[in-house]
Amino acid sequence: MYKNPLKEKMNRREPVAGCMIQGFFPAFVEICGIAGFDFIFIDAEHGSLSPNDCEELVRAAEVRHTVPLIRVPNSEPDTILRFMDIGAMGVILPGISTKEEAEKAVRAVKYYPQGNRGLNAVRASDYGMAKPLAEYVVDANQETVVLAIIENTTAIENLADILSVDGIDGVILGTSDLSQSLGVPGQGQHPKVQEAYQQFVTEGLKTTKSIGTVVRPGESVQGYLDAGFSMLITSAYSLFGKEAKRFVGELK
Repeated sequence: MYKNPLKEKMNRREPVAGCMIQGFFPAFVEICGIAGFDFIFIDAEHGSLSPNDCEELVRAAEVRHTVPLIRVPNSEPDTILRFMDIGAMGVILPGISTKEEAEKAVRAVKYYPQGNRGLNAVRASDYGMAKPLAEYVVDANQETVVLAIIENTTAIENLADILSVDGIDGVILGTSDLSQSLGVPGQGQHPKVQEAYQQFVTEGLKTTKSIGTVVRPGESVQGYLDAGFSMLITSAYSLFGKEAKRFVGELK
């Protein structure tokens, strides 16, 4: 367990940048670290990544001094435990819709007295070799990050309650699933989605916690910063795809 520079920046409400990795590409993780991304968004919900794959991606992030966070397949405690034990510095929680769900997930990430995560001499605790487990749990509770993705209408309605949960460090707006929940799938500019977007920003800015979203290819980062977002995420696929199209386009 090490000091989490991502969490320190988030606590100061400084802008942070993350890159989503949806496949087993350790080299992409390293490149993102060298490029200066604050964290790697390892996506084990969408795609084929297994816990074993994620463990290797976590190692790649550590080598290049960027913080590995894992979007878990679901927010059940046994799932969270498996991904935290491989060394993730935190989780990104899909489908959180209520305060109670957020509290349950935080308890699964944290050790006593903040939670009830199972304790063992696993990779996350340096196999019990670096320090006593009693010291490790204190550090882990302090340094791990918990982010909730807000991606349905119920979550928007309950956003204030979700943000009030001790241990939730920030929330991410998931516009794709939100558009689906609103009955306008894939229509990010639809008035219903834009209204929910404004609710998200307004409620999020009432707190000191970080609010984030995914920046699509061609969108202005500055526009999101001006709107109050402090956590901006892109995708390795998007970055590669945009540059690939530009390169090929110059040949035609």
